[in-house]
Amino acid sequence: MRISMSRRYKRFSASRVFALSTRVLKQFTRDRRTLGMIIIFPIMFMLVFGVVLSGEVKHVPIRIEVADTGVTNPFTNETVNIGEDILDSLVANDRVEVELASYSESIDMVEAAEIEAAVLIPENFTQDLTSTGNATIKVYYDGTKPQLKASVFTALTEAFKDLSKGGIDFEEIQAFGVGELSGFDVGIPAVMGYILTFLILLLSVLTAIREDVNHTKTRLYTTPITPVERILGYVIALSLFAMVETTIVIAIAIYVFGATVHGNIYLLFGAGLLYGISHIFLAFLLSNFAKNELQSVQMAILIAIPSLALSGMLIPIFTFPEYLKWVAAFVPLTYGIRTFEGIMLRGWGLAELWFEFTVISVLTVVFFVLALLSSSDISSD
Repeated sequence: MRISMSRRYKRFSASRVFALSTRVLKQFTRDRRTLGMIIIFPIMFMLVFGVVLSGEVKHVPIRIEVADTGVTNPFTNETVNIGEDILDSLVANDRVEVELASYSESIDMVEAAEIEAAVLIPENFTQDLTSTGNATIKVYYDGTKPQLKASVFTALTEAFKDLSKGGIDFEEIQAFGVGELSGFDVGIPAVMGYILTFLILLLSVLTAIREDVNHTKTRLYTTPITPVERILGYVIALSLFAMVETTIVIAIAIYVFGATVHGNIYLLFGAGLLYGISHIFLAFLLSNFAKNELQSVQMAILIAIPSLALSGMLIPIFTFPEYLKWVAAFVPLTYGIRTFEGIMLRGWGLAELWFEFTVISVLTVVFFVLALLSSSDISSD
């Protein structure tokens, strides 16, 4: 007790403080990878988020069919076609990216989530507007993205204002029959995907690197177990944690916050589990290049935070610059979000989501092979 009390009441020493600070700084200078990440991370994150968030929601893809035949003035033989004028105004509006197409074909593209809305200006549009003062435009839209819906209807409204035409109504038809969705319904699939990305990646990479720190991996190399068996053994164990994480995330979303799930709940669970397993393999790949737990956490963050920006979670991918669209195509969270949104908001099954499931499965295999190859290379060194 006398020793502890004497230590407690020792005179403050600035030299001891600076000595400790110097030791910590020397540790960082010796760990060049960590030092580099301290400098590179903020630069990279600010550049990625800056480019993504600086763009507004513009160029929302829509298709429009102008069936309006217009009205011909019998005295001047001049034809007035308000439908064509609305089309010209929409083409000039950067909120939407307009393509002329059949309305019926465009409906199929809305239901495949390839475009946001299909617009039909009917045959007697100009005639009805000039004779009765009222006309209707039919809009078939994807209601799972309220932000995009707002851009489409704002562009249509601005077109009417540009023409100083009143009495125009919308016949709104929402795809998928999902009804009105809350902001939580729309946002929760992306949140689920990000939580699974970060937690499973972090848990797995820490587990893997601790095997190195505790020299467990070195002892395993002296046993008959092969690298494939070693990785699969860890993955099976960690998959149980992935199942728990997936169950917790889905259960809280549905039973605590009342999230909408229009698709098959078992398919949703299977998608979450497959997505989680892909990140377990990715974690083992990352852990092969980490020397300690701090570096392993840094690598997990290096994957998780850019995924937040590049997956379309914050801003739709079609608003990205072209080079970032290519980058987004290689971000696993992009396909995770599409899968969760498809099942929960659109009620899709494997028939509609086969591509997303295939990509996630291929990424799982690729991460496993790369983890195995890098592990073999490092162990041989």
